[in-house]
Amino acid sequence: MHPYAQTGVQLFNQLRRDGYSTTDLSFVHDAYELAIVVFTGRFQPSGKSFIAHVVGTASILASLRLSAQVVAAGLLHNVYEQGDFGMIRRNASRGKRHKVSRLLGSEVEEYVVKFPGLHWQSPMVHVALDNPDRLASVDRNVLAIRLADYLEHLLDLDLLYYAPIGRRYFTDNGVTAVALADRLGLKTLAVELKEAIRDTESAELPVQIPTHRVRNGSFVVAPRSCRKRLSVDMMAVAIRTVDQLRREVRKLKKSFAAQRERVAVRMRERELLTHPLEAHSDEFTSLFPNGVRLERLATGFQFTEGPVWILEDRSLLFSDIPANRIYGLAADGRITTFRKPSGNSNGLTRDKEGRLVACEHGNRRVTRTEKDASITSLADRFHGKKLNSPNDVVVKSDGAIYFTDPTCGITPDQQEQPLEGVYRLSPDGKEISLVADDLARPNGLAFSPDEKKLYIDDSERRHIRIFDVSDDGSLSGGSLFHDMNVSSSGAPDGMKVDLEGRVYCTGAGGVWVFDPAGNHVGTIVTPEKPSNCAWGDDDWRSLYITAVTSVYKIRVGTPGIRIL
Repeated sequence: MHPYAQTGVQLFNQLRRDGYSTTDLSFVHDAYELAIVVFTGRFQPSGKSFIAHVVGTASILASLRLSAQVVAAGLLHNVYEQGDFGMIRRNASRGKRHKVSRLLGSEVEEYVVKFPGLHWQSPMVHVALDNPDRLASVDRNVLAIRLADYLEHLLDLDLLYYAPIGRRYFTDNGVTAVALADRLGLKTLAVELKEAIRDTESAELPVQIPTHRVRNGSFVVAPRSCRKRLSVDMMAVAIRTVDQLRREVRKLKKSFAAQRERVAVRMRERELLTHPLEAHSDEFTSLFPNGVRLERLATGFQFTEGPVWILEDRSLLFSDIPANRIYGLAADGRITTFRKPSGNSNGLTRDKEGRLVACEHGNRRVTRTEKDASITSLADRFHGKKLNSPNDVVVKSDGAIYFTDPTCGITPDQQEQPLEGVYRLSPDGKEISLVADDLARPNGLAFSPDEKKLYIDDSERRHIRIFDVSDDGSLSGGSLFHDMNVSSSGAPDGMKVDLEGRVYCTGAGGVWVFDPAGNHVGTIVTPEKPSNCAWGDDDWRSLYITAVTSVYKIRVGTPGIRIL
């Protein structure tokens, strides 16, 4: 096997013997001087100085008649991992890269900076094994440096000092190294790699070289020749320790920031629960009892919707759409499951016989729960095509059912209806008709106290419209009642009306309250984004609000329109 240089003198004698020019020798000498600076004190696990290892790597490259720039890069190939430039940190700062580039040129620096990221499974290796002609010259030279580095480790028997997993990593990749050298046309190198791998596998571990002596069990006594090495090792340990401390500090800061945010959220919620009214007119606060508070009755749900008060049970039913359940909230705060699965129910109400009517947007239908708990499908198609995703529902005093049918719960390819409409189911349940077809995304709806008006909000256009209700149940008009477009997020959703004609509609920031003329008199601010609301309690003076994970309640002065 070729005897490779281990000292600077041997390397320069080899370069002269192999015909490198005086300019080349001067160039490699500059690289060697830099290597001396950054590798002094570095040792291999075997105890061999690291400068001898990189000289050996450069010697192998020189034997392949590669350029002086590649030989120089061989002297510095590990500068960003093992040298004083690296200090255990991968990659190099701009200043360190500039130093190599300034002293040796951008070509050498490019080889050096690519080396740490080059491993046996990297894309560059796969390209070389598949079709080496596709490689750029820079990549071919970096691969040659990798192979020379690998051979030098084998010749040192350095791998014998690695842990078993480290030895296996090197030897397992021996086949790849040999194949790579062969594909790059480095036939001699391929042969030497095979021999070195065989010798390494059959070699025995030499006597372990002591790297330090310990006095009194605590102090390290280092000879003068090893003090540079000791200082570098201590610096590496210090850097690792500092980096670990920084990680711990960042983790603590993140934890403290999260804790502060949780405390701030709780404080904001407490403030909103204590002072939930945001007045836009003088009359707003008079609509509520003095000292009114917003109560959180239950929480921990996925997305609450469609509340309806059950008077005879003194309880509230509401949907949790993603959970596919209808829950019951008792007067004492107990939560029970009324129905599972619920067809991903959304809006809920009751008909004039007290039966539950539900918009099942998962099943794409409107249903009624009979007295015996069986379920009757009231509407699932219009003109022979499936409904979109029934969302909210109201029942008129004559028994007619009105419901909205946006596409919120389906994908575009599932849509069969040509539009998102509002429908009326006749009191006898035999006829379904389209009563409004010019809304972009109809959502919540509610009757005026005399049932001559029907309010329908459009979540996409973020406004509420008011329609006239004819004696036959059809709708006309549809003028703008209020535009709820604001800069903050949140669209009109569920709504209810009190006995004096005020409209309560969930929207951005909370529940908006409008007088009968459509003026925004104020907002009930909620800690979470509200979705719907319902009147309840024995006097119908409580407004129950569903909002994402929770159910809230606030007392009002004017009763709402009762159901049943």
